[in-house]
Amino acid sequence: MATTEATPDTEMKAEETPAAEAAKEPEKPKAPEPPKELEEDAKEDKSPKIAEEIGFNVEDTTLNVMPSATGNLLMTLTDGGMQYLLAGARANCGIKAGRYLFEVKMAAILDLSETQGGGRAVNPKQLLKIGFSTAGSSLFLGDSEESVCFDSEGKFTAARKVSPATPKYGRDQVLGVLLNLDASSPNANTVSLFRDGVRACQPQKLPENLVGKTLFPTITFRNVTISYNFGKVAKSELPFKCNMIGAAAKKDAETLKAKEPKEGKYDVLFPVCVPDQGAFDWCDTFLEKNPHYTELSDRMILEWCEKSGIPRNGGYKRRVCSDKPEMTFGIPALEDSSVRRMIRNIAGEQKRNYVVMEVKSNLVSAERKELASRFYQPHFKKTAQVLMGEPAADVKKKSQAIMLKLKQEKADFEYQKQKAEETRKKLIEKKQKEMEKAKKKAERAAKKAKLAAEKKEGEEAPEEEEEEEEEEKEDETMEEEAKPVAELTAEEKKQPFRTPEFPDLLSADLSTGLSNFSLPEKSEGFDEVSFGWSKKEKAESHFKDWKLQCKLTTRVEDITPSEWFVKKNAAWSQQLNSWKAKQSQWKADQIKKEKAETKKEAEGEKKEEETKEEEVKEEEKKDVPMIHVSDFDLDVFGLENVNDIGTGEPLCSMFGFEDWALLTLRVEMHLLAHSFRKDVNDEERPGITADHLPFYYNKYFRKGFTVSNFGVDDVEKLVALIEDTVSLTDKKVLMAELDEERESFDLFLKITEEGRKRRELLIDSGEESAVLKFNQSALNASANGAQKGGGGKSYGKGFDKGFDKGKGFDKGGWQPQAQKGWAPKGGMGKGGPQQFSGQKRPYGKGFGK
Repeated sequence: MATTEATPDTEMKAEETPAAEAAKEPEKPKAPEPPKELEEDAKEDKSPKIAEEIGFNVEDTTLNVMPSATGNLLMTLTDGGMQYLLAGARANCGIKAGRYLFEVKMAAILDLSETQGGGRAVNPKQLLKIGFSTAGSSLFLGDSEESVCFDSEGKFTAARKVSPATPKYGRDQVLGVLLNLDASSPNANTVSLFRDGVRACQPQKLPENLVGKTLFPTITFRNVTISYNFGKVAKSELPFKCNMIGAAAKKDAETLKAKEPKEGKYDVLFPVCVPDQGAFDWCDTFLEKNPHYTELSDRMILEWCEKSGIPRNGGYKRRVCSDKPEMTFGIPALEDSSVRRMIRNIAGEQKRNYVVMEVKSNLVSAERKELASRFYQPHFKKTAQVLMGEPAADVKKKSQAIMLKLKQEKADFEYQKQKAEETRKKLIEKKQKEMEKAKKKAERAAKKAKLAAEKKEGEEAPEEEEEEEEEEKEDETMEEEAKPVAELTAEEKKQPFRTPEFPDLLSADLSTGLSNFSLPEKSEGFDEVSFGWSKKEKAESHFKDWKLQCKLTTRVEDITPSEWFVKKNAAWSQQLNSWKAKQSQWKADQIKKEKAETKKEAEGEKKEEETKEEEVKEEEKKDVPMIHVSDFDLDVFGLENVNDIGTGEPLCSMFGFEDWALLTLRVEMHLLAHSFRKDVNDEERPGITADHLPFYYNKYFRKGFTVSNFGVDDVEKLVALIEDTVSLTDKKVLMAELDEERESFDLFLKITEEGRKRRELLIDSGEESAVLKFNQSALNASANGAQKGGGGKSYGKGFDKGFDKGKGFDKGGWQPQAQKGWAPKGGMGKGGPQQFSGQKRPYGKGFGK
């Protein structure tokens, strides 16, 4: 067989083919090399080490933290709504220099179905934050600028700024947090996270405000059980040798000892304060000075929910009051007071110092006893501290600082608002100028085109004068006005207390509890009753004066009309209907009589016998003069029967709409004034204040009360209309002028009739101020039980019945005069009614026409 020898060219081609193919394939990008680990092995340090065992002081843990007796475990309460709240714990050993590590592991994750029930979900349901914080700062990492932390969601928080830093971590992973405060290290003033000994992120810089401060290991968690390692040996070795916090040198660490209680007893303070007089300002000032005390209050629970990231309907800035703010979370376990009950149950089992900040409960003896009984352990000293009168200087300073802050915020808001308005106006002005400029430019272009079109052939177009556009110079930016600096006025500086943004108590709670408010006594279960601001005598006097003032200005929300009132009001309704029926019947009879007489005169039928009868009647009239209601010399108050003045005419025969309204108002105010004193049964409440008259009127008569419907604009002027029946004291308290027990309501009818006659006399003499201008449509609607024109509900059964069958007082022919708010003074008041003499007016004048 012949063999073919390879030529040099063939060999070269064979060698070039693989190389060419390799050149065509793109090179794969190389993975970036991890940053070089700058941390170095720790040098041997023979200086003295800390001897104290590192753990958690009770005052540096939240109420729901349950540390194990052995095993270095931290657990949290998960019942009664506590499963939604974060738990926090700060170690008792802090680092101020050097480089040290501590470790944490999620030993268990709680089953969500067991911890969180129905309602809105709170995410993340399990959470762990690990990091460092300063002594006395918030136990919730990331809540203030005094902490840094890594969380299980993979985020790093510093100076309240959150940024992604690490992958998420979970159960059974050993997490090491390294704090480097070694000034000679390239990673000085940083904090790092390691997971199972592997760096999870690059060193994170400490905020400037934390540099140079002692930082304590801190753990914040929810629905997980934590295993912590503050020992001398790490569970997971790092790529470099590093000392654990348990092996820290004395010179690099600071250990906080638990606060030893005075005389071996922990304080439980019950502040007894006047509502809206510095209660919570005192509490905030006290806690700032004594951070080892724990506040127990609904306000604290609300703040705890906010720090736990639980969304609240309407946000956290609003609340109806500070003592019992509304818990509107959409989560039943947080809205049904379960958290409050849990806290009260566990508080007495923990060795802590407490401030029981319950404004209302601390003012009520029975509730004080119940709260004090929960701290039955012998290691508690229960002190009721009365804080009334002139506040302490630090409280006053705190109050004024808050006033100034709020005033500055308001000034800043107005400044920004004004600045934004000025900017808006400038933008509008600039846009208008630009539009004008564009318009002028378009006009010039049109003019130029027109000249070009009109150019004659062979003629040179006249040179167009170029209109130099005046470039409008931009207005120089106005110098910004200096931001306003708020200052307190001299009057504000004198105020002992500020007006809080939210009242301490709901008006209903203040009203219903006022009669039970009292100062504490040792017999209620207290070891001591102290007076923090004013001495006992002054505090008691201040409290008494405040209660008296409150009783004048606070409504009795739960007042109930007595049987006396119910019977009297029912009797009045019957009497009113009866009088109106009498008037209606008498009016109908008079109309029939006038029609019959008119008919006889028209027919001209006069019999001799009838003439004789008329003559006899005329003789009788001469002997017995006819009496009419319209006679001004009629002795109204001398009448024995108001239904018949002697001629069958009722005293109310000439009543118009306004007269019935005034009569009803007189009786109702009389009944209201007397019934209130009976029902409230409190000598310190002399009567109803003018401001609360509509409220009590509605409580008793079950209908609305609108002053303006009577042609006046305030209660004082309304009372002036019926000052013969009720009056207002110098403190604007409604007082009855007539005795409560009366055999009948006749006197009220007589007073109303006398007032009507006097008013008519003044009107006839041209006195325009005597005219009443009642809102008849609104009061008619009120009388019929309709809510029209602000008239409220009816004045009672039969207000319009018995007069034209309920069709109103202005129907059926007789039109009452329009009358305006005027009340007789003197004669119709305390001194009794005055009698008037004057020309008699025939009753039938204009009647029925």
